[in-house]
This record gives sequence, C-alpha cells and structure tokens, in this order.
Amino acid sequence: MKGKIIIWLAGTLLLVGLEYYRKRDLRKSLIASGTFAWIASMATVGITLRPILPLFALHYLLVLLSWGALIYYLLWGKYLWWMLILPIVTVLAFLGLNFLEGARYG
Repeated sequence: MKGKIIIWLAGTLLLVGLEYYRKRDLRKSLIASGTFAWIASMATVGITLRPILPLFALHYLLVLLSWGALIYYLLWGKYLWWMLILPIVTVLAFLGLNFLEGARYG
C-alpha cells in the first residue's frame, strides 16, 4: 500500500514538473502544486473518518475525483474548483455527526 502511495505522489509531482518544463507556465505549476498539497492534506485528514466506514469510503472516492480534477487541469487547463472542495463535505459531515451524536464516532 505504501508503495502505491509513493508512486501516486511521485507521479503527480513528476507530471507537474513536466508540465512546467514543457510550457514554462509558473502560475499553472504553482496552482497545481498547491492543489496537490490540498488533496494530500484531505487524504490525510480522511484517516479520522475510519469509525464510519461508508463515510470513509465516500471520502476517499471524493479524494480520487479531486485528484482526477487536478490531472484534468494539468492536461487540458480547465480548473474544476468545485470538484476540489468535495472531500471537505465528508469531513464536515463527520464533524456534524460528532456535534449531534457526541463523541461516539471519535
């Protein structure tokens, strides 16, 4: 599992670097790097959702969709910002459940 994560991280960073090398567009590369950091942090925060398995699975599906939106931005130049904020919905749902039901899930 760790090997796949390292390949995912390295592959995405390599794609960002290649995109900068090809087009020399610093703005696009910085946006892509910041977006990648956002997606990686959302994936890390998703570990807290493990007590609720369906929410955990949905979160990682949304993280994968966000990563796909980043790749779409790198390849075609259209930034799908709404897909990049989808993983925060599951985190907010988890926090809402903790607020309504107490610390039963944490």
